[in-house]
Formats: sequence, C-alpha cells, structure tokens
Amino acid sequence: MDDQILDKIDQLSEEGNAYCDDENFREAIRVWTEALNLIPSPQNVHAESLWLEASIGDAYFLEDDFENALPHFENAKGNIIENAYENPFIMLRLGQCYLETANTESAQEYLLRAYMMEGKEIFEEESPKYFNFLADNVELD
Repeated sequence: MDDQILDKIDQLSEEGNAYCDDENFREAIRVWTEALNLIPSPQNVHAESLWLEASIGDAYFLEDDFENALPHFENAKGNIIENAYENPFIMLRLGQCYLETANTESAQEYLLRAYMMEGKEIFEEESPKYFNFLADNVELD
C-alpha cells in the first residue's frame, strides 16, 4: 500500500478510537470499516487488517452483538502477516463470542488458549462466567 492510503487508514483508525472511547460503537464500527475497505485484497496479508478487524469485532462485542463480532475476530485470526494465534486478546474474544453463540467446543479451545498465554489475569476485567466456564470444563491446575 502506498503512504497516502496508510495515512488515511491511520487517520480513520484514530477517529474510530475516539468514537470507541466515547462508547459510540456504531460510529467506531462505521469508521473502522471505511478504513478496512481501503486495504486491498487479500486483506489477510496486511498487518493493518488484523487490528481493524479486532477493533470492529471488539466494538460489536461491547454492544453484546456476538453474531457480528465473531466473523471479525475470525478474520483477524486468519491474518498471515501477524500471528494472531499468539494474541491473547483475540483468543479471549473468540472464546467469548463462541460461548455466547453456544459453540462450547470452540469456546473452550480459545478461552484455554488465552488462559495459557496470560493466565487468569486475562479474565480479570471480564464477566466471571467466561473463566468459570473454562474452569468447569478444563483442569487448569
């Protein structure tokens, strides 16, 4: 991508961050989607798509819209430039979205991945139901 496109993506990303900070998630999603649309195909070979997809997914997650959050975290996970499997936040959100959409097998896998990377601390700011689900289904000690 040329510098002009990268600058526009950065500008839109910051604008989306400001909306998100104000808990205006719909506007954040709109702006981040505009930025994501500037990334050429295949998007999964550009690092920018990882954080835009994760940001959009997180905004949906924060609105309790797990059905829309999930594909964005799946897209982030599929990024081949950045190793999303080493990103505990993406693993956590995938697990949470899967649990909220009743896919308990995938929920267990991704919540366990997040736990293995960050320990119980990654769950501290989250609803206790996610850690409790994991602890009830996996021997953690």
